[in-house]
Amino acid sequence: MVALGVDFGTSHTVAVARWPDGRARPLLFDGTPLLPSATFWEDGELVVGRDALHSARRAPASFEPNPKRRIDDGHVFLGEQEVPVHDLLVAVFRRVRAEFARTAGGPPGAVTVTHPANWASTRRKALAAAVRAADLPAATLVPEPVAAATYFVRVLRHMVPVGSAVVVYDLGAGTFDGSVVARTADGFEVLAVDGRDDLGGLDFDEVVLAMIGRTCRRSAGSGWSRRRRSRRRGPPGCCATRSGRRRSDCLAPPPSRSWSRCWTSTCSSPATSSRRRRGRWWSARCGC
Repeated sequence: MVALGVDFGTSHTVAVARWPDGRARPLLFDGTPLLPSATFWEDGELVVGRDALHSARRAPASFEPNPKRRIDDGHVFLGEQEVPVHDLLVAVFRRVRAEFARTAGGPPGAVTVTHPANWASTRRKALAAAVRAADLPAATLVPEPVAAATYFVRVLRHMVPVGSAVVVYDLGAGTFDGSVVARTADGFEVLAVDGRDDLGGLDFDEVVLAMIGRTCRRSAGSGWSRRRRSRRRGPPGCCATRSGRRRSDCLAPPPSRSWSRCWTSTCSSPATSSRRRRGRWWSARCGC
Protein backbone atom coordinates (compact mmCIF):
# COMPACT_ATOMS: atom_id res chain seq x y z
CA MET A 1 0.00 0.00 0.00
CA VAL A 2 1.53 3.29 -1.12
CA ALA A 3 0.67 6.22 1.16
CA LEU A 4 0.33 9.90 0.29
CA GLY A 5 1.36 12.83 2.44
CA VAL A 6 0.27 16.36 1.53
CA ASP A 7 1.32 19.75 2.87
CA PHE A 8 -1.37 22.10 1.57
CA GLY A 9 0.24 25.51 1.86
CA THR A 10 -0.82 29.09 1.27
CA SER A 11 1.36 29.55 -1.82
CA HIS A 12 2.45 26.03 -2.69
CA THR A 13 1.40 22.44 -2.08
CA VAL A 14 3.93 19.65 -1.61
CA ALA A 15 3.09 15.94 -1.78
CA VAL A 16 5.15 12.81 -1.09
CA ALA A 17 4.49 9.16 -1.94
CA ARG A 18 5.76 6.58 0.55
CA TRP A 19 6.10 2.87 -0.21
CA PRO A 20 5.78 0.06 2.39
CA ASP A 21 9.56 -0.57 2.27
CA GLY A 22 10.20 2.98 3.50
CA ARG A 23 11.06 4.58 0.17
CA ALA A 24 9.69 8.11 -0.20
CA ARG A 25 9.47 10.18 -3.33
CA PRO A 26 8.16 13.72 -3.76
CA LEU A 27 5.60 14.14 -6.51
CA LEU A 28 6.66 16.40 -9.37
CA PHE A 29 4.31 18.92 -10.92
CA ASP A 30 5.60 20.29 -14.21
CA GLY A 31 9.05 19.10 -13.21
CA THR A 32 9.13 20.62 -9.72
CA PRO A 33 7.97 19.39 -6.27
CA LEU A 34 6.25 22.73 -5.65
CA LEU A 35 2.69 22.88 -6.93
CA PRO A 36 1.30 26.44 -6.80
CA SER A 37 -1.91 26.29 -4.79
CA ALA A 38 -3.40 28.88 -7.14
CA THR A 39 -6.65 28.33 -9.02
CA PHE A 40 -8.18 29.96 -12.10
CA TRP A 41 -11.73 29.79 -13.45
CA GLU A 42 -11.79 29.11 -17.18
CA ASP A 43 -14.64 27.88 -19.39
CA GLY A 44 -16.57 26.36 -16.51
CA GLU A 45 -13.59 24.58 -14.97
CA LEU A 46 -10.92 25.27 -12.38
CA VAL A 47 -7.31 25.26 -13.53
CA VAL A 48 -4.65 24.60 -10.89
CA GLY A 49 -0.93 25.25 -10.49
CA ARG A 50 1.31 26.91 -13.04
CA ASP A 51 -1.43 26.85 -15.65
CA ALA A 52 -3.46 29.03 -13.27
CA LEU A 53 -0.54 31.43 -12.80
CA HIS A 54 -0.07 31.80 -16.55
CA SER A 55 -3.80 32.28 -17.18
CA ALA A 56 -4.00 34.99 -14.51
CA ARG A 57 -1.99 37.33 -16.73
CA ARG A 58 -4.86 37.69 -19.17
CA ALA A 59 -7.79 37.58 -16.70
CA PRO A 60 -6.68 38.45 -13.15
CA ALA A 61 -10.25 38.74 -11.90
CA SER A 62 -10.71 34.99 -12.47
CA PHE A 63 -7.64 34.13 -10.42
CA GLU A 64 -7.35 33.04 -6.78
CA PRO A 65 -3.69 32.55 -5.79
CA ASN A 66 -4.27 31.47 -2.17
CA PRO A 67 -7.35 29.27 -1.66
CA LYS A 68 -6.16 28.31 1.82
CA ARG A 69 -6.64 31.90 2.94
CA ARG A 70 -10.27 31.82 1.80
CA ILE A 71 -11.29 28.69 3.72
CA ASP A 72 -13.69 30.67 5.94
CA ASP A 73 -15.36 32.55 3.11
CA GLY A 74 -17.82 30.04 1.70
CA HIS A 75 -17.74 31.45 -1.83
CA VAL A 76 -15.49 33.64 -3.95
CA PHE A 77 -16.09 35.47 -7.20
CA LEU A 78 -13.75 34.44 -9.98
CA GLY A 79 -14.59 36.76 -12.82
CA GLU A 80 -18.38 36.72 -13.07
CA GLN A 81 -18.66 33.25 -11.54
CA GLU A 82 -19.43 32.62 -7.88
CA VAL A 83 -17.37 29.55 -6.90
CA PRO A 84 -17.51 27.65 -3.59
CA VAL A 85 -14.19 27.74 -1.75
CA HIS A 86 -14.70 24.01 -1.24
CA ASP A 87 -14.32 23.56 -5.00
CA LEU A 88 -11.01 25.43 -4.99
CA LEU A 89 -9.58 23.08 -2.37
CA VAL A 90 -10.94 20.03 -4.17
CA ALA A 91 -9.30 21.13 -7.43
CA VAL A 92 -5.89 21.29 -5.76
CA PHE A 93 -6.25 17.84 -4.19
CA ARG A 94 -7.48 16.36 -7.47
CA ARG A 95 -4.33 17.61 -9.15
CA VAL A 96 -2.29 15.93 -6.42
CA ARG A 97 -4.28 12.69 -6.83
CA ALA A 98 -3.71 12.66 -10.61
CA GLU A 99 0.05 13.06 -10.20
CA PHE A 100 0.14 10.40 -7.50
CA ALA A 101 -1.65 7.94 -9.80
CA ARG A 102 0.93 8.56 -12.53
CA THR A 103 3.81 8.09 -10.09
CA ALA A 104 2.56 5.13 -8.04
CA GLY A 105 0.38 3.44 -10.65
CA GLY A 106 -2.88 3.81 -8.75
CA PRO A 107 -4.70 5.64 -5.97
CA PRO A 108 -3.13 5.93 -2.51
CA GLY A 109 -4.00 3.50 0.24
CA ALA A 110 -3.77 6.14 2.95
CA VAL A 111 -3.59 9.93 3.05
CA THR A 112 -2.07 12.29 5.61
CA VAL A 113 -2.63 16.04 5.36
CA THR A 114 -1.05 18.71 7.56
CA HIS A 115 -2.82 21.79 8.86
CA PRO A 116 -1.97 24.80 11.07
CA ALA A 117 -2.03 23.85 14.74
CA ASN A 118 -4.44 26.65 15.63
CA TRP A 119 -7.09 25.68 13.08
CA ALA A 120 -10.48 25.12 14.67
CA SER A 121 -12.62 22.07 13.96
CA THR A 122 -14.63 23.92 11.28
CA ARG A 123 -11.53 24.49 9.15
CA ARG A 124 -10.25 20.96 9.73
CA LYS A 125 -13.59 19.53 8.66
CA ALA A 126 -13.54 21.66 5.51
CA LEU A 127 -10.07 20.37 4.71
CA ALA A 128 -11.07 16.75 5.30
CA ALA A 129 -14.21 17.17 3.17
CA ALA A 130 -12.15 18.53 0.28
CA VAL A 131 -9.85 15.51 0.44
CA ARG A 132 -12.78 13.09 0.26
CA ALA A 133 -14.43 15.04 -2.55
CA ALA A 134 -11.21 14.68 -4.56
CA ASP A 135 -11.73 10.88 -4.56
CA LEU A 136 -9.00 10.29 -1.99
CA PRO A 137 -9.27 8.12 1.14
CA ALA A 138 -10.30 9.79 4.37
CA ALA A 139 -7.35 11.86 5.49
CA THR A 140 -5.46 11.68 8.76
CA LEU A 141 -5.02 15.29 9.75
CA VAL A 142 -1.76 16.18 11.50
CA PRO A 143 -0.85 19.60 12.97
CA GLU A 144 2.05 21.12 11.08
CA PRO A 145 4.37 21.48 14.12
CA VAL A 146 3.81 17.82 14.98
CA ALA A 147 4.76 16.83 11.43
CA ALA A 148 7.87 19.04 11.60
CA ALA A 149 8.97 17.63 14.95
CA THR A 150 8.40 14.07 13.75
CA TYR A 151 10.58 14.71 10.71
CA PHE A 152 13.23 16.26 12.96
CA VAL A 153 13.43 13.04 14.98
CA ARG A 154 12.71 10.23 12.53
CA VAL A 155 14.38 11.50 9.39
CA LEU A 156 17.08 13.87 10.63
CA ARG A 157 17.83 11.53 13.57
CA HIS A 158 17.98 14.18 16.27
CA MET A 159 17.47 13.04 19.85
CA VAL A 160 14.39 14.36 21.65
CA PRO A 161 13.82 12.29 24.79
CA VAL A 162 10.31 11.42 25.94
CA GLY A 163 9.07 14.13 28.28
CA SER A 164 11.11 16.91 26.71
CA ALA A 165 9.78 19.65 24.45
CA VAL A 166 10.87 21.52 21.35
CA VAL A 167 9.82 24.83 19.82
CA VAL A 168 8.74 24.82 16.18
CA TYR A 169 8.27 28.02 14.22
CA ASP A 170 6.57 28.07 10.86
CA LEU A 171 7.08 31.12 8.67
CA GLY A 172 4.77 30.65 5.72
CA ALA A 173 3.74 32.86 2.84
CA GLY A 174 0.82 34.41 4.70
CA THR A 175 1.18 33.51 8.38
CA PHE A 176 3.71 33.01 11.15
CA ASP A 177 3.15 30.43 13.89
CA GLY A 178 5.22 29.32 16.84
CA SER A 179 4.43 26.12 18.74
CA VAL A 180 5.70 24.17 21.71
CA VAL A 181 5.41 20.41 21.16
CA ALA A 182 6.21 17.74 23.72
CA ARG A 183 7.65 14.30 23.01
CA THR A 184 5.44 11.49 24.23
CA ALA A 185 5.71 7.73 24.04
CA ASP A 186 3.41 7.82 20.99
CA GLY A 187 4.95 10.80 19.19
CA PHE A 188 4.36 14.50 19.78
CA GLU A 189 1.56 16.66 21.10
CA VAL A 190 1.04 20.41 20.89
CA LEU A 191 1.29 22.17 24.25
CA ALA A 192 0.97 25.77 23.08
CA VAL A 193 0.61 27.65 19.82
CA ASP A 194 0.42 31.31 18.88
CA GLY A 195 1.20 33.44 15.88
CA ARG A 196 0.13 36.08 13.41
CA ASP A 197 -2.49 35.53 10.74
CA ASP A 198 -1.52 38.75 8.94
CA LEU A 199 2.24 38.33 8.64
CA GLY A 200 4.23 36.08 6.32
CA GLY A 201 6.81 35.86 3.60
CA LEU A 202 4.67 37.82 1.15
CA ASP A 203 4.71 40.77 3.54
CA PHE A 204 8.49 40.51 3.83
CA ASP A 205 8.68 40.64 0.03
CA GLU A 206 6.79 43.92 0.10
CA VAL A 207 9.14 45.38 2.72
CA VAL A 208 12.21 44.38 0.70
CA LEU A 209 10.67 45.81 -2.46
CA ALA A 210 9.98 49.08 -0.66
CA MET A 211 13.60 49.24 0.53
CA ILE A 212 14.84 48.69 -3.02
CA GLY A 213 12.43 51.36 -4.21
CA ARG A 214 13.81 53.94 -1.82
CA THR A 215 17.29 53.18 -3.13
CA CYS A 216 16.44 53.07 -6.82
CA ARG A 217 13.76 55.73 -7.11
CA ARG A 218 16.19 58.58 -7.57
CA SER A 219 18.06 56.87 -10.40
CA ALA A 220 15.12 55.06 -12.02
CA GLY A 221 12.68 57.93 -11.73
CA SER A 222 9.28 57.38 -13.30
CA GLY A 223 10.26 53.91 -14.50
CA TRP A 224 10.28 52.60 -10.94
CA SER A 225 6.92 54.19 -10.16
CA ARG A 226 5.33 52.48 -13.17
CA ARG A 227 6.67 49.09 -12.04
CA ARG A 228 5.31 49.61 -8.52
CA ARG A 229 1.87 50.59 -9.81
CA SER A 230 1.82 47.51 -12.02
CA ARG A 231 2.69 45.28 -9.06
CA ARG A 232 0.02 46.84 -6.86
CA ARG A 233 -2.78 46.74 -9.37
CA GLY A 234 -5.65 44.57 -8.22
CA PRO A 235 -8.21 42.75 -10.35
CA PRO A 236 -10.63 44.69 -12.51
CA GLY A 237 -14.33 44.37 -11.99
CA CYS A 238 -16.32 43.62 -8.88
CA CYS A 239 -15.53 42.00 -5.58
CA ALA A 240 -17.73 40.14 -3.14
CA THR A 241 -18.56 40.63 0.50
CA ARG A 242 -18.85 37.71 2.88
CA SER A 243 -22.60 37.81 2.36
CA GLY A 244 -22.13 37.40 -1.39
CA ARG A 245 -23.17 40.93 -2.43
CA ARG A 246 -21.51 42.27 -5.55
CA ARG A 247 -19.69 45.59 -5.26
CA SER A 248 -19.45 47.56 -8.49
CA ASP A 249 -17.17 50.10 -6.79
CA CYS A 250 -14.64 47.56 -5.51
CA LEU A 251 -11.66 48.12 -7.76
CA ALA A 252 -7.93 48.28 -7.15
CA PRO A 253 -6.70 50.37 -4.18
CA PRO A 254 -5.75 54.01 -4.81
CA PRO A 255 -2.17 54.09 -6.13
CA SER A 256 -1.34 57.03 -3.90
CA ARG A 257 -1.49 54.92 -0.75
CA SER A 258 0.55 51.94 0.30
CA TRP A 259 -0.99 48.56 -0.47
CA SER A 260 -1.13 47.36 3.12
CA ARG A 261 -2.43 50.60 4.63
CA CYS A 262 -5.07 50.93 1.93
CA TRP A 263 -6.67 47.54 2.54
CA THR A 264 -6.27 47.66 6.30
CA SER A 265 -7.95 51.04 6.61
CA THR A 266 -10.54 50.97 3.83
CA CYS A 267 -11.97 47.47 4.19
CA SER A 268 -14.63 48.17 6.78
CA SER A 269 -16.84 45.19 5.96
CA PRO A 270 -17.58 42.79 8.86
CA ALA A 271 -15.73 40.22 6.75
CA THR A 272 -12.46 41.98 7.47
CA SER A 273 -10.54 40.21 10.24
CA SER A 274 -7.11 38.90 11.05
CA ARG A 275 -7.84 35.62 9.34
CA ARG A 276 -8.16 37.46 6.00
CA ARG A 277 -4.44 38.33 6.13
CA ARG A 278 -4.70 42.03 5.48
CA GLY A 279 -2.55 43.66 2.86
CA ARG A 280 -3.35 41.62 -0.25
CA TRP A 281 -6.15 42.31 -2.73
CA TRP A 282 -6.61 38.62 -3.38
CA SER A 283 -7.32 37.89 0.29
CA ALA A 284 -9.30 41.03 1.08
CA ARG A 285 -12.13 41.03 -1.41
CA CYS A 286 -14.49 42.62 1.06
CA GLY A 287 -16.45 45.84 0.76
CA CYS A 288 -14.23 48.81 -0.07
